[in-house]
Amino acid sequence: MNNFSASARLNFIFFFCFLFISFSLQAQQKPKLLAGPVVGSVTPTSAKVWIGYRGTGKNTLILMDTTAKKIFYPLAESHIAGPKGQVALTMQFEKLEPGHYYNIIIEIDGWGKEVRYGFKTPLTEETQNFNFLLGSCLLLETGLPRIFYPGFKAFILNRMKDKNADFMLWMGDNVYLLWKDHKNYNNMFKRNMKMRSRFKKLNRFLANQPNVAGWDDHDFGPNNAGSDWHLKDTSLKIFKGFWPNTYPENQALYGNYFKYSYYDADFFVTDNRYFKAPHADTAGSFLGETQILWLKQQLQTSQATFKFIVIGSQVISEKRFGEKYIDYDRERRDLLDFIADNNIKGTMFLTGDMHFSELCKNDWNGYPMYDYTCSSLTSVPLPVRLVGLNKNPLRIPGTKKLGHNFGRISISGEAGNRICTLENFKRNGKRKWVYSINQNELSKP
Repeated sequence: MNNFSASARLNFIFFFCFLFISFSLQAQQKPKLLAGPVVGSVTPTSAKVWIGYRGTGKNTLILMDTTAKKIFYPLAESHIAGPKGQVALTMQFEKLEPGHYYNIIIEIDGWGKEVRYGFKTPLTEETQNFNFLLGSCLLLETGLPRIFYPGFKAFILNRMKDKNADFMLWMGDNVYLLWKDHKNYNNMFKRNMKMRSRFKKLNRFLANQPNVAGWDDHDFGPNNAGSDWHLKDTSLKIFKGFWPNTYPENQALYGNYFKYSYYDADFFVTDNRYFKAPHADTAGSFLGETQILWLKQQLQTSQATFKFIVIGSQVISEKRFGEKYIDYDRERRDLLDFIADNNIKGTMFLTGDMHFSELCKNDWNGYPMYDYTCSSLTSVPLPVRLVGLNKNPLRIPGTKKLGHNFGRISISGEAGNRICTLENFKRNGKRKWVYSINQNELSKP
């Protein structure tokens, strides 16, 4: 009798284990919105919107113009697929109205329909006051890796959300491909999707405002990886599949670089990975010949008041600490000489990577070159003793910030007298420092 009871109990346990596994598998296969929406590049008349979902069938995004009470359907879409039926979907919308607010309607077959708050398109006037956030190095972990670094300071994203910026500029290491994450396509996809689906603070922040994103080594592959990384095309496909940027229509311009315009500011988001020569080759390329040519042409033809060159690594600092543009000084000097010799007015560098923040300035052949480094959001801060050894004579006094932080840049004032105000905030949202630059200062006398 006891043996029968034990056997019955064992069968009972096996039965419920089978049911649990069956229900779990069904739940994994059930259509579902995993992450998003994430609004990418927005212009007065266009927008790109991203979602991550699981499922098949008809899945789409629709925009509702809350001002004109009009529906907009996507004119183009692109997607990449991952394991277990997961999909990263980007949809392109055109012929929107300037200055209108759009709600996002998500439809997933088998999941349903849901209306989410969306975004506002910019006006067509060139001179408007606006501001954007910036930051780099967002390390968030789940599971066993949390033992080594728990990523418990993700609440910085709530404080950033409170600023209600016009958009967010991500300057690289937005995702950390660690250990097995960069071994193959599926692992890269899973890591990117997990970041957005598991961390609700991040998902809410991404949905709060449009996002413009560049990359650095940890979005790309192993630490300090460059053109010799054998999965560089794979990581490029993943990055473009998760960040809805304004990439050039000319696919011959391969790599992860593009231009984004917002009122009277142009942003040249560059790629310091895909074309980068091995680290020991100081005479080699960092951005590469094709990208440098593109950047010079864009700078020469830009009519914007401010021209922000976004790059993952520091440009102006000449301290040999960490990976910087000075490691490839021949190409660096050529670019800085070009800006100074052609007096490309309003140029400024925005950089990340260093795990501390600072504002550097160098008078280069009579041109005042500024570089605002903003890092890190949640990744391990640089120890104080190392920063102490890294005293930088080009750093503007009072602009060093250790620990987790983020930045904000505000553009204000009348045409011809526009002011660029740089700010740095602690992880609790309190301002650490502020520095203002008049547009007329960013040129040779």
